[in-house]
Amino acid sequence: MKSMKNVAIIKKDNHYTVAATKEIKKGELIFKLQGAISTVADKYSIQLGKDKHLFPLSENPLDDSSTFMFLNHSCSPNSYFNLGEDKLIALKNILVDEEINYHYCTTEYEISKPFTCHCGSNNCLREIKGYKYLSESIKYSLALYTATHLKNSVKIIS
Repeated sequence: MKSMKNVAIIKKDNHYTVAATKEIKKGELIFKLQGAISTVADKYSIQLGKDKHLFPLSENPLDDSSTFMFLNHSCSPNSYFNLGEDKLIALKNILVDEEINYHYCTTEYEISKPFTCHCGSNNCLREIKGYKYLSESIKYSLALYTATHLKNSVKIIS
């Protein structure tokens, strides 16, 4: 287990995930993003803009720069990325040992490896393919914490 100030990467059910090590209040900084920029996406990158993706500096769960790659998706997330400030922010109060997750469709126009969601929330989308595939009503419901490059997605469509 690796521990940062607010989070730890833990092994759960044969995979790593990020969990809170202390109570985190709504609106509080969870951690700052760090990584390397690439023009190519993969399942561990975070889209920052058209053809701009952030990758962890390593895939080692003991390396702080890798923390974001261990965040899991939820259709009812408890955090979001403020990409303008390179921060992960709490969307609601998060309890000690609670898994920290975010909605992948709030940063990714098109998911490089779409998947079936099993988050169990009442508003689960079932298939996670990216912002491009969301209905207008779902886009509207996610608008407060959707990355600016997606809100302006007409500009990033090739």
